[in-house]
Amino acid sequence: MKIRLVCVGKLANANLKALADDYRKRLERMCEMEIIEVKDAQDRDGASRLAKEAERIRAAAEPLAECALWDETGEALDSRGFSKLIGKMENASAKRFTMIIGSSHGVADALKSEIPRKLQLSRFTFTHEWARVLALEQIYRARCIQKNIPYHH
Repeated sequence: MKIRLVCVGKLANANLKALADDYRKRLERMCEMEIIEVKDAQDRDGASRLAKEAERIRAAAEPLAECALWDETGEALDSRGFSKLIGKMENASAKRFTMIIGSSHGVADALKSEIPRKLQLSRFTFTHEWARVLALEQIYRARCIQKNIPYHH
């Protein structure tokens, strides 16, 4: 199963970019991994900005039935539960599992309602750059749990 991470915007912080690249490289040894960056919209109006980003996310993430949105109001799983979710997707013969991280302004409500699963990284709110690094770390941790690699204690 291919794991995809669809992110709005690029990583501007060099330290976070290096950390994200490290986890991506680790993951590429364990699974088929793809990070898709979609351009963030520059509209001043928040609604039109989110609508444009929603179109770009939708195009990159199709089919939405195989997606999860990282969202502060999503389902709170621990690392083992997240690992089980990924395993469940694989056992269901899913071809891919796509996780979506919105922009610093979030994700349009219309798109949010189309995505069947919402997952919570934390009860804290993070920038979209930190959210990407944390999501990659949790995907890596989940894979280590599945493969009995002593990363997760």
